[in-house]
Amino acid sequence: MTPVAITPRLTLVQVYAIAKNTFKEAVRSRIFYILLAFAVCLLLFSFVMGLLAIGSLRRVILDMGLSTIAYFSAATAIFIGIGLIYKEVERKTIYNVLSKPLSRSSFILGRYLGIMTVLLVNLVAMTLVLAGVLASVGAFTARIFPAVGYIYLELMILSAVALFFSSVSSPVVSAICTVAFYLIGHTSSSIPSFLVPLVQSEFAKRALLLLYHVLPDLNLLDINNLVVHDIATAPGFAVRGVTYTLLMVAVLLLASSLCFKRRDLV
Repeated sequence: MTPVAITPRLTLVQVYAIAKNTFKEAVRSRIFYILLAFAVCLLLFSFVMGLLAIGSLRRVILDMGLSTIAYFSAATAIFIGIGLIYKEVERKTIYNVLSKPLSRSSFILGRYLGIMTVLLVNLVAMTLVLAGVLASVGAFTARIFPAVGYIYLELMILSAVALFFSSVSSPVVSAICTVAFYLIGHTSSSIPSFLVPLVQSEFAKRALLLLYHVLPDLNLLDINNLVVHDIATAPGFAVRGVTYTLLMVAVLLLASSLCFKRRDLV
C-alpha cells in the first residue's frame, strides 16, 4: 500500500477532526455538566447575596460572579485536560488514531483546540448568566467581557499545563501538578512584597527574587478586582497579557509534543 503523504491541508483536516471529537467527548462527560450547573447556581446565588449584603449590590454580584466563573472554569479545564492522553492510551484507542498518517504533534494540537472550544462554550454560558443577573438589577457593565477574556487567556495556559502532564503521567499525578501550578501561579506575585521582607539574608532575598521571576504568574491575567472596583487597567496591560499567554502556551504545547513523541506506547 502506498503511504499517504502528510500535507498541510491534510494536517489541518486531521487537527479539526481530533478537536471536534475531543469536544464531543467532553460535552458528554458528566463532570462538565455538574461543574457548569454548580457554577450557574452560584452565579444566581450571588444575586441573593447581593440583595442581603450591606453595600454595593453591583460590587457584590460582580465579585462573586467573576470569581465563580474563574474558579469553575479552571476546575473544568483541569478535570477535562488531565485524562485526555491517558484515557486514549488506557483504552488503547490511541493505536487506531496514530496508525493513520497523523503526527503526534497534530494529535496534541487537536486535543488542545478541542479543550479550548469546550471551555469557550462553558465560559460563554456562565458569562450570559452573569450578564443577565447584573441586568436584572440595573447594574450591567460591559467590563465583564474583557474580564472574562482574561479568564480565557488563563484557561489557555492552564489547559496546556494539564495536557502536558497528561502526556507524561497518570491523571492523579497530572491533577496534583496542574493544581499546584494554578496555586503557584496565583501566589507567586506576593513573593517580593510578602516573603522577601521576612528574610534577613541577602542571599535568600536574591534567591526568592530569582524564584519570583522563574515561577509562573497568572495574576498578570487577572483584572477581576479592577472591574469590581471600576479601576482602569494600566497601558500595555493587554499586550503583556496576550504575549505572556501565547509564549507559555507555545512552550507547553511544544514540550507536550516532544514528550509524547518519545513516549513508548507499546
